[in-house]
Amino acid sequence: MRERERLLWNILIILILIAAGYMGYNAYRIGQQVRDYQEALIHESLGSEDPQLRETVEALEAELRNRIAYHFEIERDPLDLTQVIYAKRFLANLGFTESMESKSKMRLSCTIIAEQPAAVIKFQGRSRVLRLGDWIDGSRLVEVQPERVVLQRGTDKLVLVTEKAPETLEAEKRRQEGSITVSIPDTLARTGNF
Repeated sequence: MRERERLLWNILIILILIAAGYMGYNAYRIGQQVRDYQEALIHESLGSEDPQLRETVEALEAELRNRIAYHFEIERDPLDLTQVIYAKRFLANLGFTESMESKSKMRLSCTIIAEQPAAVIKFQGRSRVLRLGDWIDGSRLVEVQPERVVLQRGTDKLVLVTEKAPETLEAEKRRQEGSITVSIPDTLARTGNF
């Protein structure tokens, strides 16, 4: 009888193992079917899209990638005011001329504090743009500070501070005295557009 019980228990255990294996296989197969069904739904939804819409989206994504990858670089700083002086001939053609101040005197018009500091110095009737190390009348520019530069000739140092042009000083004096008048052209006065 013990042999019989042992045989029945062995058969029962084998049946339980077979049933567990069968159930595990079915669970795996059902899971695989669910995944296949989800992928089919995704492909179906993508496949039913408007082809024109897909093309537009792809074009926009490509443009975005190009914009992100774009590297902007310029050769010259557009805010470098030293470039303005080079337009002197153009201004002369328009009728603007530089003042005739003392040709022997050096006058610091302005300083430009930037990556490469510069100074605009009026000398002998011309405005000259000097950077550190440049020469003017035998003197070398050795220091540029706001509203102040230092020129060196041998062991002598010349310090120039920003000065207004003589005509600017004269205009300010006239304005303070009240002798400057502003006239409105007749065409503007008649229309009232001023």
